[in-house]
Amino acid sequence: MNKNFTKRFFEISLGATTWVLLTSPVWLGLLYPPAIVYLLAFFTVYWFYLAIKHFVGLVVGYQRYAKEIKVDWWEQCKKLNFVDLPDKTTLPPSLADVKHFLLIPVVNEPEEVLRGSIDSIFNQSFPTKQVVLVYTMEERFSKEMTARLEKLIRPYESKFHKFMHFVHPAGIEGEAVGVAGANRTWGAKHAIKELEKSGENLRNYIFDTIDSDHVMHKHYLSRVTHIYLTSDRRDCHYYSTAVHLFNNNLWEVPTVMRIEANAITLGTLSGWGWSVEHPTEASFSAYSASLQTLIDANYWDVELGIDDTIFYWRALFARNGDFDGKPHFIPYSADAVQGSTYWGSYKSLYKQLLRWGWGAIDFPLSMQEFLENRKIPLRKKIAWFLKLIERRIILINIVFLITFGFNIVTLVNPLVKQTTFAYSLPNLMSTILTVTLIFLVPSTYYRFRFTDPIPRKWPIYRKALAYLEGPMIIFNMLTFSFFPFIEAQTRLMFGKRMKNLYHTPKVRA
Repeated sequence: MNKNFTKRFFEISLGATTWVLLTSPVWLGLLYPPAIVYLLAFFTVYWFYLAIKHFVGLVVGYQRYAKEIKVDWWEQCKKLNFVDLPDKTTLPPSLADVKHFLLIPVVNEPEEVLRGSIDSIFNQSFPTKQVVLVYTMEERFSKEMTARLEKLIRPYESKFHKFMHFVHPAGIEGEAVGVAGANRTWGAKHAIKELEKSGENLRNYIFDTIDSDHVMHKHYLSRVTHIYLTSDRRDCHYYSTAVHLFNNNLWEVPTVMRIEANAITLGTLSGWGWSVEHPTEASFSAYSASLQTLIDANYWDVELGIDDTIFYWRALFARNGDFDGKPHFIPYSADAVQGSTYWGSYKSLYKQLLRWGWGAIDFPLSMQEFLENRKIPLRKKIAWFLKLIERRIILINIVFLITFGFNIVTLVNPLVKQTTFAYSLPNLMSTILTVTLIFLVPSTYYRFRFTDPIPRKWPIYRKALAYLEGPMIIFNMLTFSFFPFIEAQTRLMFGKRMKNLYHTPKVRA
């Protein structure tokens, strides 16, 4: 089968399915009302199931976080007996031989953003003498960024095993603009060449990548080291925290930005909380793997306008399906989206979420590989197909459908109200959705367990409103977690490539 044909088929099918589903209350309401009534009932029950699943995952995930955060993970690393550790062929000879290859892409971040992240690197319990710190910067702002890094790091360069920085040239043909994949690839390839020239054993390296605003907990690298060394088939996993925080500026951003940030924190924690190994969870934002895995995956795809999840897919394909995520619960803290003005924050959030929505490119990418690569187990293909349908279609559209679907049906076909099968649906949906809201109460509790305290200078009414932000996730799912993702899938459906994507600037008040 022609590759271009199958690629376009899957690109079209994702957006087409979304639009068929979104418009189903209209065309099914006219053609066959019972079908849309039962479909809306199914989505309502499914939403209830997701709420219970999220609640349980949140409880379990928080318990694992509370347990891990109390541990001195560097001391635990020093207690490891390398004779007893698994997978000897990929195991470094000793703890002293373990090194971290820490890769950080930058564009034009202000000094205060860089300083917070760099300070967290210096404060790691894992010895910085065993860290190779690599910054890779875009050419456009390379002079400014070089000066900032020289000021912040160069005086302390001797604290690292090596410190390197590289300039990623602008305008390389075929590269997507505005995302970090091409920048990361440039820096990683050049840094690895330098390590090879100096005779370094790359098998001893753990690869980590974070963003320039990420402030790591002091045991972050030690925890990664521990889970890496104690894992069997360590080349067949990536290692990611389940706790993505946004405490750098959480209380400085407008409400919707805070709701989006908290949704990421709680949703990720809940998703990872279920198991110690996740076969259908792609990499996001900050992750680690063996350096050999990065090389085998051939880095990131520089042509695609998405990078975080694409690393996972490239590694999955390189390992013929034998590649999964393993979570730990030691956090880092990032910046929530913030613009230079109030309305600029909303504009910046929409553009960032549009870029994230372009992550839907993983659907045609994975489906095509699943068709061609017979070494990937069928169960893995099915599991990921169902996961992508849920993530890219159902989760984006479900709130819109259960909120407005029945009203649209009765608007286009008023006779539906008189039918027996639709008579009790509004009451059923209302009851289930009301019960579902109860699960937002523990979400609010856990949200405040992770965030910094509300600023004391805030007036009482503003503090009270902060506790009501949990239920506003529904508003967010009807707006900023809805329209950008629909737009991205629609562009993909019509073959409009997003080659020049928005880089979210780091702004501090």
